[in-house]
Amino acid sequence: MEQNNTATPRQRWALYCITKKDYRNEILSKEEAAKLIQELGDPQYKRKNSKKTIGDELLDYLKEHIDEMYQAFLGETGYKSILEDEIPDVNGKKQRFAFVGMGCGMTWLKYRKSKRATEIDEAARKYRGNEVLQMIVKKLPKKDYNYFKKIGCPVEAIWYQMQNLQLKYYQIVRDFAKTKGIEMRIESHLD
Repeated sequence: MEQNNTATPRQRWALYCITKKDYRNEILSKEEAAKLIQELGDPQYKRKNSKKTIGDELLDYLKEHIDEMYQAFLGETGYKSILEDEIPDVNGKKQRFAFVGMGCGMTWLKYRKSKRATEIDEAARKYRGNEVLQMIVKKLPKKDYNYFKKIGCPVEAIWYQMQNLQLKYYQIVRDFAKTKGIEMRIESHLD
């Protein structure tokens, strides 16, 4: 039998759903239960008070190594060339294109399937095109960013396509995985 001011069965069930702790035998008032539900059910509260995921740890590790990736980016963009069509157009002119970097490629991680390895791989692919790219863009002077865009080789394309940049990025991810006891190897080929 429920006392007047004790938490209701619905409140206890809500607390169980949030925390996976059984509250049926806890002495808890309706007000205390409501406060707990509000605090524990808040995504910001969970984020502040929960343990970091392996993906969160990877992002921290990538932030610690952003200077290495930025230096690799600067090194790669030091190679500039002009590509020219072999066959002229109908007017007899050959089209010319700016090219930055040593060469385009595809790079990926190979590993024995496990939950943690898969989490690292998925987080690495997500961060490469989002958070890490934005960190590179923030470090690059605006005039350089605009220059690459103007010549038809935007920073985003350079970051995604250049094999050497992919290799540097995935070497850092692989090194992180090693700190977690996970062996990964890098596979890559020119595109």
